[in-house]
Amino acid sequence: PSRSGSMDARPLFQSLQALADDNASFFQRSGTESGRRFAAAFAALREHGRRLEPALRHFARLYHRFDLDEATPGNGYRSLVQTACCCLAHAVHKSRYVAAHRRSVFFRAGHNVAELEAYCAALAQLRALLCLAQRLLAQNRPGCLFPPEEDGLSELVLREYSTMHNGCFYGRCLGFQFAPSIRPFLQTIAIGLVSFGENYKRNDMGLGVAAGSLFTSGKFAIDPELRGDEFERLTQNLDVHFWKSFWNLTETELLASVASMTATQVGVCRALTVPPEPLELPLAADPSVTVTIAPPVAHTGPGPVHMRLLSYQLREGQ
Repeated sequence: PSRSGSMDARPLFQSLQALADDNASFFQRSGTESGRRFAAAFAALREHGRRLEPALRHFARLYHRFDLDEATPGNGYRSLVQTACCCLAHAVHKSRYVAAHRRSVFFRAGHNVAELEAYCAALAQLRALLCLAQRLLAQNRPGCLFPPEEDGLSELVLREYSTMHNGCFYGRCLGFQFAPSIRPFLQTIAIGLVSFGENYKRNDMGLGVAAGSLFTSGKFAIDPELRGDEFERLTQNLDVHFWKSFWNLTETELLASVASMTATQVGVCRALTVPPEPLELPLAADPSVTVTIAPPVAHTGPGPVHMRLLSYQLREGQ
């Protein structure tokens, strides 16, 4: 099978080890509290790199087997490896920055060591995910992405997930696997979510929650660790009603009117409902023969699908 999309991460690990050794040696001689934190962070980065390299190399040899085809290099194992490499690249970038500016009088030791510690925590959780992925890989048939039988795998995944600490992915490291341009948007969503959640648990309703969120959002903006911990608590403890209330905030009349005054106007914004009716589609091999596509069915039976059509411009045919 083709190994399209495979990567050679050896230069990344070599850079990480060299930078971690150099920075750890420098800060071990400082004798300050921040120096001890830096030395511990770089020692942890060095250990994470040493542990991750063989695991990523193992998956890099195998993940191409689970692609849909040679032209579609994508599956969960490949995504996990890409995410781990992206986190390592950020750690290398930060380590290189520290090495270049550590003697400067304008060097922000507290900020930089906190970012390094955050990436150490993220790498630790990614290592745990890779261990879980290896266990899943061992229980699947060769080349089979999904196990043929359940055999307690759901319980295994949920049990392992409950032991993880995911707050690091929603603090300083939020959105590290995405393009830098989207990170401010993700931070805004995360700050709004945790601020809304803090007021939601007080049993406020409607606009009271939204208004209270504006006053409490500041502390989550300036304290990424607090934001990450609160985000983790919300995702683990609050029910579906909280999520419906949060995502429906933009549907309230007041916020919709504010958005219409401040946001860019779109050419098309229309709510649509797709009825639960079967579709008749022709076969690609023989258009004279049709196949019936049944509507999706959940626990409550067939139901309509509600959606919204958005388009920046009104084009012909819309």
